[in-house]
Amino acid sequence: MKKLLTILILSLSNFIFAQEFKESNWILKLNATQLVDVVSYPTLQISGERKINSYLSINAEFGYQIYDFSKADTILLKSKGFKSNLEGRVYLFKLLNSRIESKRNEFYVGLQLFYRENEGTNSVDFSPKNDETKFYTDNFGIKRTAKGFNIMFGNQISVSKKMVLEPYLGLGMMNRKINNSDIEYDEIKDTRNGTGLKPLFQKLNLEESSGNVFNFCFGLRVGYRL
Repeated sequence: MKKLLTILILSLSNFIFAQEFKESNWILKLNATQLVDVVSYPTLQISGERKINSYLSINAEFGYQIYDFSKADTILLKSKGFKSNLEGRVYLFKLLNSRIESKRNEFYVGLQLFYRENEGTNSVDFSPKNDETKFYTDNFGIKRTAKGFNIMFGNQISVSKKMVLEPYLGLGMMNRKINNSDIEYDEIKDTRNGTGLKPLFQKLNLEESSGNVFNFCFGLRVGYRL
């Protein structure tokens, strides 16, 4: 009887231990960087990562625009938009070492496909080329789509059994299509005004910025293992 009881206790202990340390196949994450994205537009962006095996996973992400940094005097189009990503990942050192267990830091490489769409009201400061003593601020509507791919590099850091931090960066290409409405500024006849990064940010909202461009991204996700 004592032997049977001992076997049952040991078996139960091993089962509980295995369950406690079994790695979850799902991680739910918040993209903290996208909440303050000043280059394109800020979104509340949530993702879910699903492990296929010990070194492969799929990460799907969706974000909705909740506010806008620009404050135009005249609202032509209300701000709204979304971002979506689908990313396949390889945890490189787990693959190379044929390792099943995860360490505290796990480096990964991924291929990310993305699509973005938004609209709103923006402004541009300019002067006519034939009379640069005059200064104007032009409010206009913008509708923008972007699609492309990134090669992603990141590190998944386990701060506890449940919580993870995920810094990342990506390099890729993007096709951007921009349509402006109710705009008076003309890139041929006028010159954009401003100092610092302001003229660059204003250019990103103009039709002249449409086309294929190099893309760079970086950020931080905060995750919870389900």
